Amino acid sequence: MKIIGVIPARYKSSRFPGKPLAKICGQPMIWWVYQQCLKVSELDELYVATDDERIYSVCVQRGINVLMTSELHATGSDRVGEVAERIEGDLFINIQGDEPLVEPEMIRQVISIFVEDDSVYFGSLKKKMSDPDEINAFSTVKVVTDKQGDALYFSRNVVPSNRKGDKHADVWRHVGIYAYKKDFLLKFVKMKQTELELGEGIEPLRAMENGYKIRMKETKFESVGVDLPEHILKVEEKLNQRDEY
Repeated sequence: MKIIGVIPARYKSSRFPGKPLAKICGQPMIWWVYQQCLKVSELDELYVATDDERIYSVCVQRGINVLMTSELHATGSDRVGEVAERIEGDLFINIQGDEPLVEPEMIRQVISIFVEDDSVYFGSLKKKMSDPDEINAFSTVKVVTDKQGDALYFSRNVVPSNRKGDKHADVWRHVGIYAYKKDFLLKFVKMKQTELELGEGIEPLRAMENGYKIRMKETKFESVGVDLPEHILKVEEKLNQRDEY
């Protein structure tokens, strides 16, 4: 199985324009994400996929494999789909471009879903939550799965609600690393965005509304995402602790 890692990176962001190029300990954020992904030997090839000349130029200057893609893509998955149309591969991994501390083991875990069950064509990760603030945060995407691990629904609201009874069901956070077999990904990007996907702002709901499944695997790892400029300091503090720069 030839495995391709793709890091979608767009310059436009309502809350943090130019985020992929934000400096972290002297290097742009996209460089840090790329370095973490290089630690995953299971990836046969690794690319940044962007629609912006500034990001493209910075990647070229730093020896990062980069592809220029369309400005018209609605989501990161759609951008990865364009890469799949251009690059030979069997499994494509969509790695968030705003997680400079992404754990390489998390990428290995999502790959392992397909090794363990060849029938799976779409996979991602979930992590159990206990912090009430995290559980109730609208920015936290929650996922409910069946006994096999296939997602039943994703929401930014708390699901399950745990409003009845003394015994509360576990609440799981969706960890946004996606993996798709090429054939499925090319079908997915041809689907129109659905009502639930647009209403929740969560990509896999497009597949689920069209009758497809997504297998979720538990991870214990944490990753620090950068949504706002003030999050950079938190990442730099963690890098200082790791002594990695």
